[in-house]
Amino acid sequence: MFKRACVFFLGLLAAGSLVAGALVAGALASELRPNPDGPYFEGPIYFGFSDFSANGATIEDKLVSAILGEAVIARAAGLTRDDKDWPAAAVYVAAYSFTSKKLADALIYAVKSGCEVTVVMDKKQSQGKGSLASFLALNGVAVYLDASHNAMHSKYILCLSQDAVYTGSYNFTENAKKNAENIVGLVGNPFLVMMYLRDFMGHVGHSEILNTVMS
Repeated sequence: MFKRACVFFLGLLAAGSLVAGALVAGALASELRPNPDGPYFEGPIYFGFSDFSANGATIEDKLVSAILGEAVIARAAGLTRDDKDWPAAAVYVAAYSFTSKKLADALIYAVKSGCEVTVVMDKKQSQGKGSLASFLALNGVAVYLDASHNAMHSKYILCLSQDAVYTGSYNFTENAKKNAENIVGLVGNPFLVMMYLRDFMGHVGHSEILNTVMS
């Protein structure tokens, strides 16, 4: 499925359909976006926790907004998880640990909107207190558990239809809200996205899907 996704993704880039999707998302995003900065970033931006603490916005808000941008694109295209072709909107998450209910809810909303949503996380951390791995899997998110490393410590989110990579020290956890975290959002660089996608597929390739582990 992921190899087919890569091929189709490159085809979308060549056809320019991603640009059209982004324009549609911008027109429809007002009903969904949680902050005035929009559902996705326009151009490479660096931001840290302190940049938003003064006005109440957080890195978590920014990431939720980016995920919801994919949901808007999927809804606008009328996509479903049963479509034969790979969706025009997809969210892939690599997480050492995942306990953020807000981000989990955004991913589940994206799935229900027709997005392809996949999460790969460290197996040990997925079994820890507060982990939402099972919650995500039970709500339609494809969750893979990586036990091939001492710690699967990658932390990034790919929003494919936006050509966006969000990565940094920020953990997708409740405790991260209290820390001095940082993250970088790089948008509009399909080559960079494909490099991260290659890394993501590598992790998925040596991981176990959660429902298989639980059975």
